[in-house]
Amino acid sequence: MQRQALNETTLPVTVREPGPGEDRDELVRLLFGDAAASAKRPEEYEALYPRRALPKGAMVTRYAPSPTGFMHIGGIFVSLINKRLSAQSEGVFFLRLEDTDVKRAIPGALDTIVDSLARFDLSPQEGVLRAPSAAGGEAAGQPGGAFVQQGSYGPYVQTERVAIYRDYAIDLIRCGFAYPCFCTVEELDAIRQEQMALTVKPGYHGRWAKWRDAPLDRVKEALAAGTPFVLRLRAPDDVSGRVEWKDGVKGVISMPVNDLDTILLKSDGIPTYHFAHAVDDHLMRTTHVIRGDEWISSMPLHLQLFRALGFKPVEYAHVPPIQKLDRVEEADPETGETKVSDARRKLSKRKDPEANIDYYREIGVPEAATIEYLLNIANSAFEDWRKANLDKPYTAFPLKLNKLAPGGALSDLVKLKSVSQQVVSRMSAEDVYAQGLAWARAYDKELAALMERDPEYTKRALGIERGGKKSNKRIVTWQDLRDQLFFFYDELYARVDAFDFPENVPEAEREPLLRQMLEVFDPADSKEAWFEKIRQIAVASGYAGEVKQYKASPDAFKGHVGDVSMALRVAICGTRNSPDLAEVMAVMGEPRVRARIARFL
Repeated sequence: MQRQALNETTLPVTVREPGPGEDRDELVRLLFGDAAASAKRPEEYEALYPRRALPKGAMVTRYAPSPTGFMHIGGIFVSLINKRLSAQSEGVFFLRLEDTDVKRAIPGALDTIVDSLARFDLSPQEGVLRAPSAAGGEAAGQPGGAFVQQGSYGPYVQTERVAIYRDYAIDLIRCGFAYPCFCTVEELDAIRQEQMALTVKPGYHGRWAKWRDAPLDRVKEALAAGTPFVLRLRAPDDVSGRVEWKDGVKGVISMPVNDLDTILLKSDGIPTYHFAHAVDDHLMRTTHVIRGDEWISSMPLHLQLFRALGFKPVEYAHVPPIQKLDRVEEADPETGETKVSDARRKLSKRKDPEANIDYYREIGVPEAATIEYLLNIANSAFEDWRKANLDKPYTAFPLKLNKLAPGGALSDLVKLKSVSQQVVSRMSAEDVYAQGLAWARAYDKELAALMERDPEYTKRALGIERGGKKSNKRIVTWQDLRDQLFFFYDELYARVDAFDFPENVPEAEREPLLRQMLEVFDPADSKEAWFEKIRQIAVASGYAGEVKQYKASPDAFKGHVGDVSMALRVAICGTRNSPDLAEVMAVMGEPRVRARIARFL
């Protein structure tokens, strides 16, 4: 007996012939009562959730997290890949909340998921979203309005789809692929103990699947006694074969068929992840499931589910996790000597702060830099592409599924900061101000207040040496903002208690040099004219007019013009580390410059 394909997104399913005395319709009525009569058939759901009207080759992808904690960097990584591939192909990227594990759900986790995706410009087109805030708070970096579900393929929250899973479970019973199991916790534990004693594979399978072929009368007895039940998927009768598929990242993979009678519905009617994802990805017309490679071991079960349900399988692609090196010390059993080696492991939520995306925000890495760092991990070709396309947005990079790195990349904070430095250097002063201020409001409130007091003044300061091939690279992360801005604010400059003047300009030389420079200072001078005045003062005071001149005859001069210029820089800025001095003075303005020099006279 065959179930015919309803359209090209479904496949025919071989229905197991009923055994002697097996009445599946009666079994469904016993298990589900009135709900059995009102349950929709698969063909009705096919009509409710039709194929999407998208261009040929369009990819429908999703991010489907559970609300169980903070946003892991791996979640941003897979969301980035899913969104880029859907956008490039004119497809759809949606967010589905997989909240069926109610015990592990954490209050506020949905806010974290939705707002984190928004921060990294990875908000979905469809699924669970925030409605725009009436107050416009999201424009100021604050969360928007209430949560809404947008799109024609919802609900996008799994606990709101329980009736759909129940209806498909009923159909699996009718087809002979699912059955109720009334095993108690104690009985399951006894099975495990017996399997351990026999050193056989643990789990509910083979002769240990005690309810697989239970007669209807036994089911009636269990129900009459009020014994709770779960619904299990019947593993293939022949478990000696293998299943093979082509993974979008790792290529062809072959594994033994699933041999466990896996739970589909728990005793409360809530589905397991395995069952729910198969139903959802089919009805939401997902074309590609791109997820972490820890799910590869579940592929035989997932492909069996798609087949049993009559669905055409989605394309699966498994990306490796971001890893970390641990130093491992082991004693040599023969010599007793301790050997040290490096071992790779997945980033841990408990042990590694860099697993949490809030860590990157705290250390001041712009979200765009984190994204480009992750693109480097996804495809090593991105780095060369970026060097050749400095003015293009990262979204112009042609990310390809079959070019994703199949091996796990190491978390590299040095590389992350290098990428961050390049990203900040390409920003406009307005963007540096806006993003830097948002960071400072959270982590350096004093600096934020100073930046906000006169935004235009701060933007001019941030605009120094910005733009062009040699754009300012002094800011690596937003933590560097204070060091790069403090001397523009009198309150912070006044706290400098040690001025690092150059050795060749001793204290006795400083005052006359600074006095002369103050006397000839004219804010209308060009950069070249001003430096020429400094050179003349330096030469007249016994300093070489050029550095190479001093290096050729160091004993003939007190120092060189660079020392004199540095003395002025230290007096005005309180540090040797500042951008072009003429530009700094132009931003500060004449009164502030004169006051800074006068401090040392």
